[in-house]
Amino acid sequence: MILDTMENSKQYAGLNPDVDRLLEAMKAYTPDNYPGGRVELDGSRLYMLLKSYETHVLGESLSEAHRKYLDVMYMVEGEETIYVKPTAQLKNVTKEYDPAVDALLAKTDEDVTPVLLKAGSFVVLFPQDAHTPACHANGPCKVKKIIGKVQIG
Repeated sequence: MILDTMENSKQYAGLNPDVDRLLEAMKAYTPDNYPGGRVELDGSRLYMLLKSYETHVLGESLSEAHRKYLDVMYMVEGEETIYVKPTAQLKNVTKEYDPAVDALLAKTDEDVTPVLLKAGSFVVLFPQDAHTPACHANGPCKVKKIIGKVQIG
């Protein structure tokens, strides 16, 4: 997992050319320039989902982990907590990995690590990073967040 602010994104240049391209594309969006929807950079291989929603309490969603895509999340406006735990250490898997939807699902364990994603910050989540996104940070919050998908498998 990588957590940082967009102003430091150049420090990760070369990690993965598609992550580089995605981070650069994400910089174009502001709270006032945010159309929502899907933006394809390279078809289903590299794309962004521009989401708007209100955060929820931790118990209202499951942890997820992917194998085919990296998740790159950029908070344009608002804040949320993403709970993270190594995928191999999940205790309560409710749905084994399904390649059709690129997801393993699990009840969120009690020993997860909270990661605060604030406006201007991004996180890169790898297959070993099971995560429960969109949770309250300091109570309910309306957010604008870009979820970038980078195909790796």
